[in-house]
Amino acid sequence: MARFRSAIKSNLRFYAIAGVLLISFLIYVAVQEQMTGSKLLGFAICLSNTWGLTLYVLLLGYGLVEVPRSFWYESSLAKTLEFIYYKAAETHDGMELAADDLASIQTLTKGISRRLSNNYPYRRQLSMIEERLQVLEHVDLKMDGNLSDFSETALATELDDVKEPSLSQLVKLNKHVRRTIRKYFRLRDTMQDTAERGAWIESVIRRGQQPLPTLFSRGLSDVMPGLNLRWMLYCRQPVYRSIAFVLGGASLLMIWAQLTIPARMVSPMFAIYQAVNQSDSLVQIALIPPLTYLCGCAFWSMFQLQLFDYYLMDNKRRTGEVSLLFNGTYLLRIFAPIGFNFVSMLVDDDDATAFGRVMGDMEVVPFFGSAFNSYLPILISIFSLCTFFNVYYRLLKFLGIEQFSYSTTNDQDRLEEGKKHVAAFTSSVRDEMVDTFL
Repeated sequence: MARFRSAIKSNLRFYAIAGVLLISFLIYVAVQEQMTGSKLLGFAICLSNTWGLTLYVLLLGYGLVEVPRSFWYESSLAKTLEFIYYKAAETHDGMELAADDLASIQTLTKGISRRLSNNYPYRRQLSMIEERLQVLEHVDLKMDGNLSDFSETALATELDDVKEPSLSQLVKLNKHVRRTIRKYFRLRDTMQDTAERGAWIESVIRRGQQPLPTLFSRGLSDVMPGLNLRWMLYCRQPVYRSIAFVLGGASLLMIWAQLTIPARMVSPMFAIYQAVNQSDSLVQIALIPPLTYLCGCAFWSMFQLQLFDYYLMDNKRRTGEVSLLFNGTYLLRIFAPIGFNFVSMLVDDDDATAFGRVMGDMEVVPFFGSAFNSYLPILISIFSLCTFFNVYYRLLKFLGIEQFSYSTTNDQDRLEEGKKHVAAFTSSVRDEMVDTFL
């Protein structure tokens, strides 16, 4: 109950400040533009649409290139295995840092516990933190705390200097411990999955260098494994590359349609709509695929977003609640702008549709106006070109941030390190099961 009250208090403070600022801004705009109540509501809707459209343009510019390119790169088993080795090395480094953080915190809490007086009022809270740290007994990596990032934080310095930590300091420490424990076990599970996938692809590559038996040489039980092996060795690459070509053509079509919003007569989406608009069924059949592709590219880009350990989407129920809430919130925020932008590609007048009338007139937005919806999508082509020519990768490399690249040669020492981690995390039993399956 105390945690609930604390969460309500902290969130109420934030939203109260944000609400006051937003209301002040709306009052200022209403006075300056002499808006009535209905126009003010329309302005608020358009302002939200402007923000969502900006986010949508950023996401779509990346997704229109990376979605088809990911199929092209995934068609190569050798490149896929390289990526797995690189991911294994990165994941193992994260595991070491998380384990070292926990070891450093355990040493710190033991020191605090030894110097506490008998009448320390928050001993129960400290004991809860110590109980959480018993998870180190199940940590595979035995660390000494020398690599810990936690020892360099302001909280660690405060706890080192103070004789008896306050309740707020213990709350911060407990929050850090819980987050680090969750991070460690998430990375450990990811490492295990990565190692298993790496061992599987290694086995496929090895079997591809040997003559394959016939499908029915060992009976019907080996038909499906044999088909799976032939799919991986002979069919996967041409199928994935064909999908990449189709999606690449769809991306070019979408970029063309975005660039021609101000001149819809040469827009392919406008031509498709004009050809089928006599029938509602044909409109749905013709327009649902491109709308689905636009949504898929934007959503895929959002799910790839990772800011340190925040906003990361992971499988097998390993995604944190903050990441789920973030992605869910922003998915809802860009749904309406996606529809608004899609309608703009189809019709000359946004007010010609019920959806356009609900979204409001963009002209009421100061500075941006109606031209925002027409010309901002042009930026999609710029972001797509930056993605296509690996500008983001080159920028990160210039800043000293190493990233895996499918199109260039990666650090061989890093790949060898990842290969060793894959071998270490893959048991001999698992290897035997993979070879038997294949």
